[in-house]
Amino acid sequence: MMPSMIDSDFSSPEPEPELVPVGVWPSLGEASEHALVVLAMNLECWILPAQGNYAVLADPAHAGAIRHEYQLYAEEQSERREQVDHPLFPVGLDLLMAWMFTLLGTFLWQLRDESLSDRFCNSSLGVIDGKEWWRPFTSLFLHADAAHLLGNVAIGGLFCIMVAKVIGAWRAWPLILLAGMLANFLNAWLHYPESFLSLGASTATFGALGILVGHSTRLAWRHRSYREFRPLVAPLLAGVMMVSWWGTSGENTDVLGHFLGSACGTVLGWFAVRRM
Repeated sequence: MMPSMIDSDFSSPEPEPELVPVGVWPSLGEASEHALVVLAMNLECWILPAQGNYAVLADPAHAGAIRHEYQLYAEEQSERREQVDHPLFPVGLDLLMAWMFTLLGTFLWQLRDESLSDRFCNSSLGVIDGKEWWRPFTSLFLHADAAHLLGNVAIGGLFCIMVAKVIGAWRAWPLILLAGMLANFLNAWLHYPESFLSLGASTATFGALGILVGHSTRLAWRHRSYREFRPLVAPLLAGVMMVSWWGTSGENTDVLGHFLGSACGTVLGWFAVRRM
């Protein structure tokens, strides 16, 4: 039986006496897979049968580096083969409907009481000078007009549903509201000492988008290759594109608030991944 041989040029030279085994595997396929790891290092190797197994042989000068590379490769493959369960959760229609009816009820209240917006909207002077710490939260339920409300419910509701499906509704909604509240506070602080007012659920709904980005980025980080970091960039770029697409148009759009909402959500989403 002729030995099976692999080198960097896919030629078949006879192995030299000074070659040493750097690994032994029960099948030719596994040995060939690990030989490719050596070839990726721009080194030569050979495969020979060895007492019912298959050994990969290489130059002794490179044996230590190859075995170290095999260790890294084994760790990577172990992570990839892990059967990690990322279940999808129910949407949580009860919480979604409660949020929508709260927004609608608050808007009807605004129509009856014109002072409501002034008293509860986000305000740089009110928050920083007046110590009215509730404003970053209460402003999430106020809207300038019906179109503003419908836009946040339609687009924001979609993001919120997606977060609920990924991490569960009872975890999603507190994080969404927290992201919006933090973004509103930062927005007020960054505009201070200028007078700045804002209202609307959009900082929270873009916070929901950020939670999705942060969650996806954390999963990519957890299962990354030891040499591969490009998968981390994809969800971040997707998030920036979505905010740029949906969060920068309109005459009175609070662009900074939308980006802050997404940024706060991304941080919260990173830590929302369950330990497994």
